[in-house]
Amino acid sequence: MQAELKRVNAELKKLELARKKELKEHENYRDSVMKRFAYRVGGKTDKFAAKAAKEEKEYFDVLQKLQQQTDQKNTIESMIADGNQIKSGLENQTQAHKQAQLDLDSLYQGIFQGTTPDFPEEDSLEKSAEAASQAHHQASLEAKNCEQVFNMLNDAWNALRQAAAYIEEALSHSRMDMFGGGTMSDMMERNALSKAQNSIHRAEMLTTQAQRLSPHVKDLPSVGIDHGNIMSDVFFDNIFTDMAFHDKIKNSRTQLQRAVAACEQQIDAARERSTAAQHEMQQRWDALLTARNQLQKAREQIFERVLGGQQGQASAPAPPGPSHAAGTDNKGSNNPFDQPPAYSS
Repeated sequence: MQAELKRVNAELKKLELARKKELKEHENYRDSVMKRFAYRVGGKTDKFAAKAAKEEKEYFDVLQKLQQQTDQKNTIESMIADGNQIKSGLENQTQAHKQAQLDLDSLYQGIFQGTTPDFPEEDSLEKSAEAASQAHHQASLEAKNCEQVFNMLNDAWNALRQAAAYIEEALSHSRMDMFGGGTMSDMMERNALSKAQNSIHRAEMLTTQAQRLSPHVKDLPSVGIDHGNIMSDVFFDNIFTDMAFHDKIKNSRTQLQRAVAACEQQIDAARERSTAAQHEMQQRWDALLTARNQLQKAREQIFERVLGGQQGQASAPAPPGPSHAAGTDNKGSNNPFDQPPAYSS
């Protein structure tokens, strides 16, 4: 996305230079008294008007391209900002999860560090809990991934629907142009088509992002938007050229309808994958809770057994000298709770 933003910024600089150039040429031609006088003397007033209109259209064409690139830049910057916000939230959640896990691991490690040969059931349940935790983590990542893909495709669908609205607007202006709407209808027609192109480009970008997250997402059918030809609009503008361009817009609408239908199919498939992933994550979570509960109960029973053995040993009379000394030396044994030799045997 950063590379795309860099490219758009470079294009904006070029278009801004072109805009200033075209504006200067347009203003010079429009305000040229001598040129107007020369055309009038030569009886070519209509040619002067056509030339002035051409200069004006060239300026507005650059202006529209500049607006299109600006809209694209704003879209990319918005997507980057949203992505950074999501990334920041995920990083905070991940850090909190890691810290909680570290605290829990530290607590358990202080008590059950390493293997506990005297309590093999605890080792086995601990491994099962760790495996269940990893399985749940992977399922959570997959569920989050599927949810993001679904949201991106849904946003792409909204962009395509917006493009369809702009296409209908362009068709409306095209109808007016066929019945003598003139330059204003032609400009509004081009503007609507430009907005439709921007919306389609946004949908394509969102689809590409979704493809990076899931191999199941396919390309949308291509949609061609014809923006017309300035020469035919200025010098050969008539009912036939207007009708021909109207048909081209209708063809773009047909292509766009196919893209919308394809996007809807992908959204349905993504929704099914997301639902299945959520179900899998819930199953993994239930399995993790069961494994943790079993481990916790086993550790509680170990504590009860160990504490019960220590209390029973404390109430018994101390054995005579040599045996008592041997119990003192046993503090360096592998017994994880330093229980008396009588308990471990």
